[in-house]
Amino acid sequence: MDLGVLLPKVKQAALDSWGRLKNGADLEVQVKGPHDFVTRVDLEISEYLCSVLPALLDDSQVVSEERKDAASSLPYRWIIDPIDGTNNLIYGLPFYAVSIGLVHEMQSLLGVVYLPGTGELFSAARNHGALAENLPAKTVRAVRVNSAAALDVSIVMAETDPYFDRKKNPSMDLIRAVFQKCLDLRITGSAAIDMSYIASGRAMVHFCRHLSPWDYAGGAAILMEAGGLVSQWDGTPMPYEGRHTSLASSSGAIHEAMLEILGRFL
Repeated sequence: MDLGVLLPKVKQAALDSWGRLKNGADLEVQVKGPHDFVTRVDLEISEYLCSVLPALLDDSQVVSEERKDAASSLPYRWIIDPIDGTNNLIYGLPFYAVSIGLVHEMQSLLGVVYLPGTGELFSAARNHGALAENLPAKTVRAVRVNSAAALDVSIVMAETDPYFDRKKNPSMDLIRAVFQKCLDLRITGSAAIDMSYIASGRAMVHFCRHLSPWDYAGGAAILMEAGGLVSQWDGTPMPYEGRHTSLASSSGAIHEAMLEILGRFL
């Protein structure tokens, strides 16, 4: 398998998944759970990617947020979030993304994160570098993580863990603890976007208490190929299955500083 040949096909699949949408103005919002929604856009993109991605690679199967029962025993897994940031899509904020990751034996091989709202596409394949494309401007550039080496000069991307019990949710205490140590803090509502932004040097840290593989598989591949780090809060690798904590950063020094803070909230 040549990842350099495969990557452009995956990027095209991400673009096509959005371009094939029907009746774009009608989102047909459905409730999945407390503060958790799904739209017709999520479902149509999921259906399309589940049909086209396995055809790109033998012995592969798709695991999608909207098809959680499709756990794969095949060696290659496409782990997708058809729309990461659905609430942003519903309310007209541009921070939502089509996220695709390819994993083999718990090793990340490839990632694509496409932001239809901004026209940006981030991508990477192992040992082939990471790219950021501005599609309206028709520009492409290689990206690397920011060279900042201390938390006090770092922009941190946080998540509020909105689906957790709001009365018991400790995320605000954690955000306060990190905010006291960093330069400033941002919340986009999309882990895939946060990790892509770290890969391109716009921020230095992302953390979240509860993430599923489809939330981070695409962005993690891009970030690691751009020189960044991804782990759970105890420093162990992300397992690409189940639901776990997530820490992503642009340097080892920042990662260690964050692990020290996060350790108090495990």
